[in-house]
Amino acid sequence: MIKKKYIPTPIVEKKDRKKVKIVENLDDRRLSTPYVIWRFIVYFLGVQYRKFTGKSDVQKTATQLREVFEEFGGFWVKAGQILALRSDLFPDEVCDELLKLQYEAIGFPFNIVRSTIESELGKPIEKIFESFDEEPLAAASIGQVHKAILRKRKKLIPVVVKIQRPGLEDTFKRDLDIIKVFINLLISLNVGSYLRLDEAVLELEKTFREELDFRYEASSIRQMKKTLKAHKIYAPKVYDKYSKRRVLVMEFIDGVLMSDYIRTYQRDRAKARRWEDENDVDPEKVGERLYLSLLRQIYEDNLYHGDLHPGNIILLRKNKFVLIDLGSTGSLDKELRITYVKYNNALSEGDFTKAADYIIRLAVDIPKVNISKARVEIAQATQTWAARSGLKGLSYKEKSLGGATAEFSQVLIKYGIPSNWSFLKVSRSLLTLDGSLQYLLPDFDYFKVSKKYSKESGRRALIQSLRPESMMASMNILSETVAEYNDLILPQVRQRTIPFELTVNKFALSLAVILRTLSSVLLIGGFGTLYVFLYQQYFGVIQPINVEVVDEVVRQLPRLPYLEWVGILIGGGLTFRVLLACVNILERKEFGN
Repeated sequence: MIKKKYIPTPIVEKKDRKKVKIVENLDDRRLSTPYVIWRFIVYFLGVQYRKFTGKSDVQKTATQLREVFEEFGGFWVKAGQILALRSDLFPDEVCDELLKLQYEAIGFPFNIVRSTIESELGKPIEKIFESFDEEPLAAASIGQVHKAILRKRKKLIPVVVKIQRPGLEDTFKRDLDIIKVFINLLISLNVGSYLRLDEAVLELEKTFREELDFRYEASSIRQMKKTLKAHKIYAPKVYDKYSKRRVLVMEFIDGVLMSDYIRTYQRDRAKARRWEDENDVDPEKVGERLYLSLLRQIYEDNLYHGDLHPGNIILLRKNKFVLIDLGSTGSLDKELRITYVKYNNALSEGDFTKAADYIIRLAVDIPKVNISKARVEIAQATQTWAARSGLKGLSYKEKSLGGATAEFSQVLIKYGIPSNWSFLKVSRSLLTLDGSLQYLLPDFDYFKVSKKYSKESGRRALIQSLRPESMMASMNILSETVAEYNDLILPQVRQRTIPFELTVNKFALSLAVILRTLSSVLLIGGFGTLYVFLYQQYFGVIQPINVEVVDEVVRQLPRLPYLEWVGILIGGGLTFRVLLACVNILERKEFGN
């Protein structure tokens, strides 16, 4: 629950908000395949006509494409948002417009809301909620949201209730089937192979499953709430008992939507500044925290918010904020995440050649092209962005990480090197956040913020490594590695070294004696080190066994900080464990012991 001291004053009055239009009889929208084909043909003919007449307008082309997807509505909106990931193929204007795709759905009447809730929860709505606002807060292609007061253990809790649009499954399935027809046709004609449309179909099918079952979103909310707590960022609570396949009940957050703040900033900057002063909000601090948190979600948590547009960020007082709509989350497989982290480290350090290497590694199905030349051109393009990003007076977009992506994407297109869809999804998340950051951080400096993140993440990694559970995990990994060597690699080594068995045996036994002696010395020294540690940090523990002679010696030793002692003890313990493991390997019967 958000503390009252963090609830801000409103920036847009309720009477000034646009009401959701309600239609009693929702039309069953049926898009036939011939109509969809005809609509796209008309669109492309218009584009070609403007080119032929010399009146080509990229922005107009992009806007009309967005309007086509919005006209189709339903699952086409999701398909358009996925196409927006292809910043490596489409112009920036097209990607920007497709990212804006927000189908402004017509609301459905309250009797459908009531019947859906009562069907899913098995009780009359009055038995569950103290009050229920019949007028929706918002509506979209998936459903609509209402404000209510939930009865829970004699407590009255303000909540928002998300109800799925009726007939959504049939509509989405029909749209998905039409999209599949298009994609399969393109694949069979070998058109757009660079787009890897088969992966797009998999992404759409995953979206189809998750959008139609709010329990997926409830699960994502719980996971994100847990990880964001470490970031000191709040996420709404989900009430599992009242959340089902078509109904989702969440905590109501009384704050200011980032989208409302941006609209106010655009129309009346003085009013936005007054609101900031009233609520102790520093836009630059909020913007930096948002960016640092998203980097941490991607690189450390491996669970990131995939759709941080201004409508999914709620501003509070004192530079605090809340992330909502946590159903759209993403993660990366281990190898891809490691490569992506190394790419960003190289970029922030200004090592553009190394960054180019990782960009190529992030690609899939690399064609037979001159990779060395492509590598040089990617490095040069990225360096051009870096030099430009330090200039004054440039727009946010030119300086953001999206600018670097746009620069090297042109080289990838030139050489026909396809990008990884997972990489594009992460890029889209960062680009979507740019919609807010361009107003919060107009003088954005990627290198400064990236270095700050590296410093903070390094400190967190150090603290994490010193925790007992991390130490145990490290020892277990070491033991597993040794066991893996014994079980898998060592038998092969033995087979290949049979001709030299006698020599190996003698050497192995000699080395085993030396290592065992060293481990014994290390063990004795370890007891002495532990005694000095306890003497300096916990004298009361060893006071009963402390003798004057030893006391004189120990007192002469330099006093070390606590963390250094922890490091010494861990290092000594690991070294002792490794020595014993090596001795056991050398004395195994495979070596003739």
